[in-house]
Amino acid sequence: MAKDSTLTCVMIAQQLQPEFWRGWDDQTIIQAQSGDARPLLKNVVKRLDNSNVKVSEAYGIIHNKDTETIWNSEKQQNSIRQKEDHVHLLLKFNKGNTINNLAMTIGVEPQYLEKAKSGRYGYDNLLAYLVHAKDKDKFQYNPKDVTTAVGEEYLSVYNRRRETWLRGRATKEAQNSMQSVDYLISQVLKGQLTKSQIMSDEDLYMVYGLNSSKINDAFTVIGERKSIRAQHDIEAGKFKKTIIFVSGTAGVGKTKFGKLLVRQIQKFVFETYNYYWDCCITASTNPFDEYNGQEILFLDDVRGETLGFLDWLKLLDPHNISPISARYHNKFGAAKVIIITSPVPPYRFFNHPKFNSMEDLGQFYRRIDFWISFSNNKLLVCNPIRDFWHHNSKYQYLHNSSYRFSKNGLYKKTDAIQRILKLINKNMKWKKEQITSAGKLK
Repeated sequence: MAKDSTLTCVMIAQQLQPEFWRGWDDQTIIQAQSGDARPLLKNVVKRLDNSNVKVSEAYGIIHNKDTETIWNSEKQQNSIRQKEDHVHLLLKFNKGNTINNLAMTIGVEPQYLEKAKSGRYGYDNLLAYLVHAKDKDKFQYNPKDVTTAVGEEYLSVYNRRRETWLRGRATKEAQNSMQSVDYLISQVLKGQLTKSQIMSDEDLYMVYGLNSSKINDAFTVIGERKSIRAQHDIEAGKFKKTIIFVSGTAGVGKTKFGKLLVRQIQKFVFETYNYYWDCCITASTNPFDEYNGQEILFLDDVRGETLGFLDWLKLLDPHNISPISARYHNKFGAAKVIIITSPVPPYRFFNHPKFNSMEDLGQFYRRIDFWISFSNNKLLVCNPIRDFWHHNSKYQYLHNSSYRFSKNGLYKKTDAIQRILKLINKNMKWKKEQITSAGKLK
């Protein structure tokens, strides 16, 4: 007979009635019934430690809102009922034991101990299951309700792994649907899957690799729909674009800051309003070849001559969405946030020989919400204001800008980002404001 294997982790799932816990003080079980799993978890860790099993991580949560579908013979239909309250205790070991020995030490029957599935994500899946992070059809428990007896605090684990678990949720749904290409296409058309999520997930990537033409067609369709909806919304005055121009010499970190800003925008929009904003990072030449209606357009290290004079005016117009020239066909610049990084400031970026030197550059300046210039590891934030000297001067042809930039102040990166998030919130005309004001550096 094969020898029982020594486990490195285990999940205990058991109801909270004293008869299911052999050799336990009823008071500990009663505490768990009231919603406090910590005494129970700590006692389990102590029992294992006394039996020479070394626990490296220990988490516990009471599941009291789980439901199940049952057949109602009287009504001749399925009905939903609530499951018995039960506890999930997840244990990881530096030095483990067999499932039978662990069950005997803890005081429960072996069938209530679940081994992690094989593979490198086995334990990670059990961590996610504590709050049903990968199971959208099950009740979503608050990660703050998970108690930690040993190891990194669960809330920290959750925040670190959350995005990966959400991608895993999409993978699991695809697997439950037999990894059907029809399912994948439906998720794309619902806006619930991006190409970057598909390409970074091994299972979804395999489905994509076998059906790339169909799935790419779906991305084209959802991009067109996003563009049309954005055009309707902006014409109805529901939002205005947010334009951020970032400049600085080579190597100061413009691209790094831009990518950080994109991540913070996506995080803020998702956590505050439960929207997912996709981002398109363009090439320095032919930037619109890859654009497909993403909410964030990141024009990284782009040059002023990349687009024509009128294309720049149309793209940066905060109140209108118009077709922009692309190599194969015109595309709508439907992004809600546009971030431009450049080694030169706006007055050099737009003052290009390709453009008419008599044109009023203020047309570009007034479209920019914030010009951010790197200055000694700090960010100089400027905003456009009308240049009344130009407006009233009879020598306007000598001074070709009706707007100029006013210095707002020096900021740390985190504070500058907070100002931008607050501005986006305002420009999108969202009612809920959950962003604090940023503080200037004195």
